[in-house]
Amino acid sequence: MTVAEQREMLAAWLVEWRLDKELPPPPREDAGNVSTQCADTSNGGAFDKTIGATGAVLRTGDIVLLPPDGETTSARPVYVALLAARADGSWLCAPFSRFSIPASDGEYATERNFDPLKVVCAWNANRLPQAALGRGWIVEHLGAQDLKILADFAAGRRAELPPSRRGPPIVHPLDPRREYIEEERCLWIDFQTAEASAPQEWEVHEPSIGYAAEPKPDEPLP
Repeated sequence: MTVAEQREMLAAWLVEWRLDKELPPPPREDAGNVSTQCADTSNGGAFDKTIGATGAVLRTGDIVLLPPDGETTSARPVYVALLAARADGSWLCAPFSRFSIPASDGEYATERNFDPLKVVCAWNANRLPQAALGRGWIVEHLGAQDLKILADFAAGRRAELPPSRRGPPIVHPLDPRREYIEEERCLWIDFQTAEASAPQEWEVHEPSIGYAAEPKPDEPLP
């Protein structure tokens, strides 16, 4: 992908980010209805009962809509992909972005049609306790290809993913995506038992954030 193409992608992402900043969050009392409606849209309306209430068994690759009972999850629907089960019952999860375009090289486009599931924030993977997931709903399931892509992200291997499906790296010190990264990290504050870093067997790589000089117009971004 050329510098011009990456700048075009970044410009499109910035439009979504600025619109998101301008729109007020839904009233807290309506958050549950908003989340349930989003779940209904993605899986045919079968969301009368939570995972815990139905006794559903979680599997690697499940996409879960988290319960709207936290600061972030009550402001917007939050979906996570289950990547790996832990011995203590918790799961390593990667959240989906609230935007339809990858913000950085730590995010990738899934090529799904449902807007809330278009981009995975692989860089922001973290543990979630079984209890939190049990209050949510399974909406979809990742295929083997998506799981392999996420495993490659975790190991820093991204060669098999077309550059057009990754966001550009963060280079400029005043890049507004730095603010976005800090906002997304706050997702895990809602879950006090979530750990600050991913399990050791998953070496999750955060987005490339540096202060390198900008490349020449025809050179690829680093």
